[in-house]
Amino acid sequence: MNSGSTVGLAGATLRAVGVAAALACGAGASLAADDATLNITSFTVSAGDFSGNFVWTTDAYQSLTTSALEAGGLYGSSSDGYSANDWNLGLNRLAQTPNATAAGNTVQFTDAMTQLTTAGFNLSALSTVGSYPTGSLPNSASASALQSGSFVLIDGDGNFAAGTITFDLYYDLSVASASNYSQSVLNLLSSTDNGGSASFDDGLLSTSLVSGAGSTSGHFTWTYALAAGEAAYYTLSGSAVSVAAIPEPSTYALMALGLAGIGVLSRRRRVTVA
Repeated sequence: MNSGSTVGLAGATLRAVGVAAALACGAGASLAADDATLNITSFTVSAGDFSGNFVWTTDAYQSLTTSALEAGGLYGSSSDGYSANDWNLGLNRLAQTPNATAAGNTVQFTDAMTQLTTAGFNLSALSTVGSYPTGSLPNSASASALQSGSFVLIDGDGNFAAGTITFDLYYDLSVASASNYSQSVLNLLSSTDNGGSASFDDGLLSTSLVSGAGSTSGHFTWTYALAAGEAAYYTLSGSAVSVAAIPEPSTYALMALGLAGIGVLSRRRRVTVA
């Protein structure tokens, strides 16, 4: 199990950017598979006993992007994107060519009055080495997702209430690539209006593992005490990327790792209840 956190006074709200890209030069002759997966098995934000109920502010957001490229796109490409400012929408997405597949899904929150619970997102990237002319780009597949939101606590009369909230994140990561490249990455960042923040990240890279394959599961938890009217913010993001061939050292290559990037901006705002 991998888990860890860093805590600082980094600002009052979150802005997140999800990035997933992979470019490489090389060629392969076999049809060995390379894949990466990221599964959020449970993501829960729950209010403590005698705390208020959740009310969303205007910052709820989710997005999902998938891409599959065969021989760098020269022999087939597919991509799909989705974003929404509405937690009632959560759609499966798929990008697929004959030899490269990327898939993912988002799941909306439920039970919004007392607890926010979701399976988060499940991502997978699978690519195989194709028989293409020497010098062709390899197959690649990537999927990235992001969910973010902000909320306050209110009492039964609709007034701002103080209370505690706890973030709980459970996840699974895996990569498999005997001689090529695959990566899965996960990030969670949360903050409150009083300036406190907590962050967590984990990831796997096939080139750093014995035999190029491995998996891990983890759990991260964090609790905030909110004053009446104080807002809490979070961003959960991740990516899964597979590239069918790593270039030889003598081969020119440009490779951008598939990462889920998170940025924090200090911004205070007046929170209103809809």
